[in-house]
Amino acid sequence: MLKKIEDLNYYELLEVSPRATSQEIHKAYERIRKIYDPNSIALYSLFSPDETEKIRQRVEEAYRTLIYEENRRMYDLSLRDYLDELPPQEQPPARPVSATPVQPSHPSSVPPASPPMPSPAAYAAPAPAAPAPVPPPPVAALPVQPPPQDIAEFSGTVLRMLREQRGMTIQNVADTTKLSARYLECIEEENFAKLPARPYLRGFLVNYAKALGYEPDRIAADFLKRYDAFKNPPKK
Repeated sequence: MLKKIEDLNYYELLEVSPRATSQEIHKAYERIRKIYDPNSIALYSLFSPDETEKIRQRVEEAYRTLIYEENRRMYDLSLRDYLDELPPQEQPPARPVSATPVQPSHPSSVPPASPPMPSPAAYAAPAPAAPAPVPPPPVAALPVQPPPQDIAEFSGTVLRMLREQRGMTIQNVADTTKLSARYLECIEEENFAKLPARPYLRGFLVNYAKALGYEPDRIAADFLKRYDAFKNPPKK
């Protein structure tokens, strides 16, 4: 059973490994913060403004805990049962004891004793030896039209085909919908075990279909039938 957002630990919330570096945590924080931006079109049908604000506050708390070494060490101790169940290669390394833990603060009030938040430049990756390829630009959502009539069922494979026919990449759709590219990949691969609860998934499918320029009702209905069949297999 998938966890509710409020039941996720800080690593799960930021979608990082317990072995993640400070740079990886910072990048994950920036990405998750954009996903839960109050103006995100992907959230209007999923969460109320109050729910969105609570999630954003928890994301801030997770970041302030994991970005500081001593806070993270103390937090790892509180997650001992969870971490012990992970494969050895995913378990965090031993963290040395250092200064007094920095108390995470509410994003609107940082106590004077707290060290300043690290700037993005502090975790910037070193410049590559050769210029990195320029990513495709975001693609605006297309005018909505009925989905093709000759498609019997809208599976993940069909959605990938429709996206490629539009000349769009996963990142194009992620930029347009503000959804995580990881979730979009799980939709196309029908990795149902890693997809969110049904109401959230329907919102993701609606936004995905609109980004492709198709009226979403049948697309969402077809995909959710496959999702329901996975979650509730027939009894033998």
